[in-house]
Amino acid sequence: MSIENTQYVSYLVELAKQGRRNAYFDLCNINLRNVFTIVYRLLTDYELSKKITIAVLLFAWDNIKSYNPKISFALWIKDLAVKYSIRELEKRGEIKLNNSTASNNLPNLEYQIMTLSNEDRIIFVLHDLEGYNYYEITTFLTHLSIDEVKTKLISTRESLIKQFEP
Repeated sequence: MSIENTQYVSYLVELAKQGRRNAYFDLCNINLRNVFTIVYRLLTDYELSKKITIAVLLFAWDNIKSYNPKISFALWIKDLAVKYSIRELEKRGEIKLNNSTASNNLPNLEYQIMTLSNEDRIIFVLHDLEGYNYYEITTFLTHLSIDEVKTKLISTRESLIKQFEP
């Protein structure tokens, strides 16, 4: 993951807050891959992930004036992507993934992650792949305590490890 050039990003944010669309397009170009990646890992549906990514970017544009520069823009927009993804999963209900939503062309570990239950996948992706701490995860999954998140993460890791044991 590349380190955000904070001066340039801050400059673009200020221009975007003034209504400069080209500045916002530059912000989108900087963050598009990270936003799409987290959405796809959480939803496991490529086409839906493209739609949610666009919705996140449009929402961020509409709310750019409420962006708090005390946190990085990348983290702000990534948090929006997580919230949108979780909301989409809630709308669909706790539907178990069927194997047709995750591509068999994915590397084996990626495929195993995509076939986890929604909640286990969210916890694993946010903590182990995106670097969120337990408290931050509970802000997205408010029905879980920190201890429950830790327990689910340990169980998920053990399950993934067993998939690769000879």
